[in-house]
Amino acid sequence: MNFKVFFLPLLLLSISLCAQTNSQNLDERFQKIYKQSDFPGFAVGVIKNDSILFSKAYGYADVGRKTPFTAQTIMPVASISKTMIALALVKAFELNYFNEETAINDILPFEVINPYRPKDIIKIKHLFTHTSGIIDFEDTFIKSYHLGKKHDQSLADFLRDCLSKTGKSYSKKNFNKAPVGSTYSYSNIASALAAYLIEVKANMSFDEFTQKYIFQPLNLSDTHWFYDEQLAGRYATLYEINKPNYPFYKDLVNEDKSVKIYSSITYPDGSLKTSLQDLIKYVKVLVTSPYGSSKILVSESLNKLFKKQFDANNLPQNLTKNTINQGMFWSYNSKGRLTHTGSDPGVFAVISIELKSNIGRIVLINANIETENNQKILEDLKAIAETLEFFN
Repeated sequence: MNFKVFFLPLLLLSISLCAQTNSQNLDERFQKIYKQSDFPGFAVGVIKNDSILFSKAYGYADVGRKTPFTAQTIMPVASISKTMIALALVKAFELNYFNEETAINDILPFEVINPYRPKDIIKIKHLFTHTSGIIDFEDTFIKSYHLGKKHDQSLADFLRDCLSKTGKSYSKKNFNKAPVGSTYSYSNIASALAAYLIEVKANMSFDEFTQKYIFQPLNLSDTHWFYDEQLAGRYATLYEINKPNYPFYKDLVNEDKSVKIYSSITYPDGSLKTSLQDLIKYVKVLVTSPYGSSKILVSESLNKLFKKQFDANNLPQNLTKNTINQGMFWSYNSKGRLTHTGSDPGVFAVISIELKSNIGRIVLINANIETENNQKILEDLKAIAETLEFFN
C-alpha cells in the first residue's frame, strides 16, 4: 500500500479540523472582547494571498434597532479613503496624465504658492507623502464638514478658496514655514488636492474616475463616496462612545450618542463608504500587487504604490513616532507593515498589510476611539489587534 496516498486525506482532514478549531477559538475570543467592550459593533477580516482566513462581524450596526453588524454592513472608513487616492494616482500615472515629479502648478487652473517659501516647487510626490507644506489649519479645514447628506460646494471651489491667494478662506496659516519635502505634516487638504489633480486631467469628477477605473473593475458594489438612498438600509449608525467637548460635536451628536449624518466637501480624503466584504476584495488586490498585474493596473504601476519614498537615513522632520517610512499615502510602521488608519466622528478603521507573508488585516468599528477618557476603548482595540496577531 502507498502510505503517502493513504495518509494524505487524513493529513488534509487534520489541517481542515485544525483551521476550523482555530477559527472557532478566534470567534470566541472576539465574542468575549465585544461583550466586555463599549463598542456598538465591529468587523474583522484577514486575507492571505487570495484566501479569506477570517471574516466576521460582532454587535450592532444600529444599537437602538438591534440591527446586527455584518460583513455586508456599510460604513465610512475615514482616512483609509486616502489609499484610494493612492490607487487612483497610480492609475493616472499609467494613463500618462502626470508622474510623481510633476509640479502641481503645471496642472492646476489656479496657482498654489507657499507664502513662506514662494520659490519652492510643490510636486505630486509631496502631496502623497504629506510633505507639501500644505497643512490643515483648523479654522479652514472644519469648513469642509457639513451636516446633511451632501455638501453644496465643489471640491475645486473649496480648494481654490483656501489655497489660492484670491480665495475667500485663504490664509498663511494654511501652510507651514518649512522647505517643501523636509517636514511631515499630515494633511487632508493636500490629499484632496491630489485627487483634484486627477479630476483636472481626466475631465471627470474623482468620484466618476474611481468608479470607472477601480470600483467597477474590482466589483466593489458596496463602495461609493456619497450618501446613497438605495443602500441606506445597510448603513451602520455611527456613535461617539465618549462625547467630545469640541464645539463641532455640539450639533453633530444626538442624546443617545449616535452621530447625525454628515458630509465633507473634500470627500476623497475621508468619505469613502464601504463594507467588510468589499474591503476584503480590495485588500486581496493589495496583498498580491507586488507580484503581478491586477484587474486595474500592470505590475510596474502596482509596485509604485508601496515604494518607500524616504531615505531611511534622512527622514523628514515630525514623522510620526511609529512610522519608519512612507509609501503613497500608506505608512510603514515599526514592524515594517503597511498601514493606514481612519478616524472621524463615529468611525474608526484600520488596514494593515504584511507584504512578506501576503497577509492583510482589516478592522472596522462604528464608533470613534479618539475621544476623551478613552483608556478602556484603547485597551479593547488592543485586544482586537492582539487577537489578529494569531495570523502570521
